[in-house]
Amino acid sequence: TQGTIHAHIGECSMANERAIVITGASTGIGKACALRLAEAGFYVFAGVRTETDRDSLRRESKKRLTPLILDVCNEDQIRQAVKTVEAAKEYTLFGLLNNAGHGAPGPMELVPIAETREIFEVNVLGNVAVTKAFLPLLRKTRGRIVNMGSFAGRFAPPGMSGYAASKAALEAISDSLRVELRSFGITVSIMEPATVDTPIFEKGAKVQKQRLMGIAPEVQTLYAPLSEFLLNKASNPGGISPDHVAKVVVHAFTARRMKPRYLIGGEAKFISIIGQLPTKIRDFFVHRTVYGPTVN
Repeated sequence: TQGTIHAHIGECSMANERAIVITGASTGIGKACALRLAEAGFYVFAGVRTETDRDSLRRESKKRLTPLILDVCNEDQIRQAVKTVEAAKEYTLFGLLNNAGHGAPGPMELVPIAETREIFEVNVLGNVAVTKAFLPLLRKTRGRIVNMGSFAGRFAPPGMSGYAASKAALEAISDSLRVELRSFGITVSIMEPATVDTPIFEKGAKVQKQRLMGIAPEVQTLYAPLSEFLLNKASNPGGISPDHVAKVVVHAFTARRMKPRYLIGGEAKFISIIGQLPTKIRDFFVHRTVYGPTVN
């Protein structure tokens, strides 16, 4: 794989090692990608939010990784991350993986607007801010940008409206940015994984249970079938592993030509087919899956 990396077309100096910046590398997909990319021959600057996560990742990285304290909603930390990468003269920035993400599952009526706002702050605006900050370095190397989307960006499940909307926004941003940066030799791709077995489900279930405690009983009853479905899904996500996604990300950064988008996992491919059905048929199928055959 390392031979493929060094054979890849580009204008960066071969005297320097190629580096990748990753956001949201504390756990799950981001952490798996950081370790896989380091193994593949890249030097990785991995954004994490806490010192504990920084120390943990450093122990596992086998010296080919520098953790950065990087909250994508913190402009000062973004600027400092750019300075750190720019100051590492032995490395040339080749890629950016926008992986930082946040989700708050639940019926839209029950999710506080502050939680929905936070989803967009992290999943959309934070990723845009990081991309804008690193673009001057990527332009010099004709590098690559990979955005971590989701099948939900194409197909919005009930109880996931805020998260799905943020991923749909990331789809639109990727499509626009791919053409904007083409003249500079920068390529842009978006990952569209199916359900991935990560800590985000456990966190989401915990938030949902706490939220339901403050909801009026009669409203809880109205949304009980959907809430139960979401909690069951969180308890048993049954998804692909983060490492499965990480392998595809490594391919995107090492392939001679990166694809515009990558559907990852059989579930994502199946759902993409469901999403092409006429809207009324699709809605009937989804409603029956969540609520069963007896509810009108």
